[in-house]
Amino acid sequence: MKPLAWIVVGAVVIGLATQIPRFIPAAANLLPGAADVPVRLMTVAERSASEPMAVHTATGKIVSDHKVKVATKVSGQIVELFFEQGDAIQEGQILAKIEDVLPRARRDEAAATLEKSKAALDFQRVNFDRIKLLHSESNAPDIEFQDARRALEEAQAEVQKNEAVLAWSQKILRDCEVLAPISGVILERNVEVGDFVAAEGGLGANANSQFGTIADMEALRVEVDVSELDIARLKQNMKCVITPDAYKDQRFEGHVMWIDPGANYSKATVQVKVRIENPDRNYLRVEGVAQVVFLASNSSTGEAGSNSTNPSGVWIPSTACILNDSGDTARVFIADNGKLREATVTIGRRIAGQYEIKSGLRVGQSIASDNLEKLTDGQRIDK
Repeated sequence: MKPLAWIVVGAVVIGLATQIPRFIPAAANLLPGAADVPVRLMTVAERSASEPMAVHTATGKIVSDHKVKVATKVSGQIVELFFEQGDAIQEGQILAKIEDVLPRARRDEAAATLEKSKAALDFQRVNFDRIKLLHSESNAPDIEFQDARRALEEAQAEVQKNEAVLAWSQKILRDCEVLAPISGVILERNVEVGDFVAAEGGLGANANSQFGTIADMEALRVEVDVSELDIARLKQNMKCVITPDAYKDQRFEGHVMWIDPGANYSKATVQVKVRIENPDRNYLRVEGVAQVVFLASNSSTGEAGSNSTNPSGVWIPSTACILNDSGDTARVFIADNGKLREATVTIGRRIAGQYEIKSGLRVGQSIASDNLEKLTDGQRIDK
């Protein structure tokens, strides 16, 4: 081949090589097995000037006030189960039944023994009345009178003992039905029909006493660790907005219920507990992560009550954009016809993890809420 031809071929190869990066992302999206990073969307909304502004933002764990482990009180084999993970249950509801053949037999035996002792007590009462009459007429010796009294008292004690045995037997029989100790939601189920369970865990390697865990979903809170440098901004009963990480488009009102009087020296933080008002178990998950925005009070004096700290306009969380080098603009990903479209927005003020958007977004648009560094322009949005 002539030198000129080699030069032409080399130029073509170099030209194609420089264009390959342009086609790699698009080709990846077309591959049948291409796995896109999951996309979580949020809706762009406008903040009113009358709404209180955030003074601090923190992330914490959702906790239930009442979280109970359901356990058996008797040992035996499970014959029926009436609950699944995620079920909403009421206090006193039957969750499971343990084989009750032997407890039922013991209950029946105790009932029969009690009836026998009651019959003996009736006889001893009649006999005591007879001996007492004879003794009053000096027709029975003192020893016979005392023996009749002793027999009556023994019969009375025998009845009391058998009543206690029957009550114990009935309690064991009732405990063969495992009841929900509180109302709530089943977080986990640890047993199956046919499993052997032992009271208090038993001694065997396979012994188990815990059926599952129930959490009261009507009393939830978020526990967050706040830096000691920021704790002065927070006050008791301060209003908050809680956003679960699993559902970025859901908002729940709350308030500060407790600020730890102590601090964690090694972490230089103070724990704050935030009560979630009117929680919805469809969106809140115990042990899940939630973001808490602490709001300034409109009734307070100074900047907290002015429009400078309660600005109107479009605001998005800092996780929903990637700042450019200048800091005046940022990249966002807008949901458009089932795909993500990268766009540039102009950034205004920045307050407590919230960015004001001066231009580039409209109210009502859906944008990616987090993990933007893993997303690409044109990526599919899985339904």
